[in-house]
Amino acid sequence: MTDRELYRETFSHLHASGDTVTEVLNMANQNKTHRRPARRAITALIAAACVAALGVTAYAIGEHTGFFEQVFGDTGVQSRKAYETVADDTKPDSGMVTVPAYERVSVDQDAAEELIGGQVSDVNESFTMDGVTFTAESLVMDENGIGALTFTVSDPDGFPDMVADGEVYTGLMPAMDEDLGWYGSAPLVAVTAGGEERLLAPHIYLNSADSTDTEKRLTAYFWDYWGVEPGDGMRLSMSKFLYNYDEMIDTVEDDGSPGEPEPSVDEIKEHLTFTVDELVPAVVFTDEDGKTASVSPMGVVLDDSYDALHGLSLDYADGTEYVVEGDDVANVQFGALTDPFAFGVYGEEIQEDTDGDGVIDTISYGEPDPSQCEGMYRTMYVFNRLVEPENVTAVHTVGGIDPHGESHPDRTFTK
Repeated sequence: MTDRELYRETFSHLHASGDTVTEVLNMANQNKTHRRPARRAITALIAAACVAALGVTAYAIGEHTGFFEQVFGDTGVQSRKAYETVADDTKPDSGMVTVPAYERVSVDQDAAEELIGGQVSDVNESFTMDGVTFTAESLVMDENGIGALTFTVSDPDGFPDMVADGEVYTGLMPAMDEDLGWYGSAPLVAVTAGGEERLLAPHIYLNSADSTDTEKRLTAYFWDYWGVEPGDGMRLSMSKFLYNYDEMIDTVEDDGSPGEPEPSVDEIKEHLTFTVDELVPAVVFTDEDGKTASVSPMGVVLDDSYDALHGLSLDYADGTEYVVEGDDVANVQFGALTDPFAFGVYGEEIQEDTDGDGVIDTISYGEPDPSQCEGMYRTMYVFNRLVEPENVTAVHTVGGIDPHGESHPDRTFTK
């Protein structure tokens, strides 16, 4: 199989996540577990879909109509009603779950342009590798690190077997045979002015209304929880990895014992790098205990790690509300949370010999010193529509018992 065939095969694995229940996910700025490659030379192509950001000036009304519709509107991603389905479609007897309702709404173009048009960056740069062209189109980011990038992947030979709608996952590496695993790669890289790199994990949605067999238009929603600053960069890259089975490398297991040899890896990369110049501002809401909810037109960041958050809604000045998360409703692109572990702050190392053979086989960490953890507990939701923070009068959360047994109260945040 040629490099080009491998790459087309990779993108033929672009598929929808299905109508699974939207949950707050543990923020995963970490690669997926690597399985040992198959025992023969292959070339794997990894498409890193995402990002860029950049200098802009004020735009005329209607300048970003297509961008607003794709990212926040109801044309590219379809609404759905709540319905019942099996919890695990590979195990029909696994029980039933409710897939929550999801509602996209239309965009007021003039209001959107006035609200965030000045911070939308029109990138419109591309590169081609092995006949597949990546084009970074437009991007917007807010002060909380929430961002959305529109991009296009095109191939004149087409992308077979792609689904029509919804959140999608790109096959990061084609499954050549049953022994070959999928290799994780964070497709989004934030680069600070000082050169530090942070790997991000976007959620990607297919704009089915404007996609064709040969051109797929996608939106990547992401969160850099460290916080992007003007002068930072974002990098869109595509990598080709060559596994060289003629040059095997010795490995070592976690317990210090010899592992199975693995092939060396050579990487060829193409990328685009841009500078973040302007960020969409956010409005801070506070509850009676001093906790905060920072609301931008694109999402909200709460200064606590709500493992057990059961609901989130916004009250508008006109008496209406936006239910972001609730009973049988999930009007979010994705959610994420952080704790000290996400920032590299760990408690005491705990080594255990679980099978009694005298060899340490598990390592865990206790709770870190609370004095070191201030500001590290955060929960984020990316909205599935554009919000005007000045028209929001209150933010409500519904708490509960988290996996650690701690209780989180219901909260109301106001300006």
